[in-house]
Amino acid sequence: MPAINTELITRELPQLITREMSNMSIVMKREVDHRAVETFLVAFTCIFGVGGWILWMVKQK
Repeated sequence: MPAINTELITRELPQLITREMSNMSIVMKREVDHRAVETFLVAFTCIFGVGGWILWMVKQK
């Protein structure tokens, strides 16, 4: 008996793909707007990234 049953794969795979694709459309419809979080993270990165770089430069002197 082969380790991989190709008959089972060819029989079940199209149904599995169809089911998963329909589930993906449900997930895609639940799109959430993350602009506020992304804006906060960009500002946090800029402030602490630039601030950390300036602090590092001052300590290098």
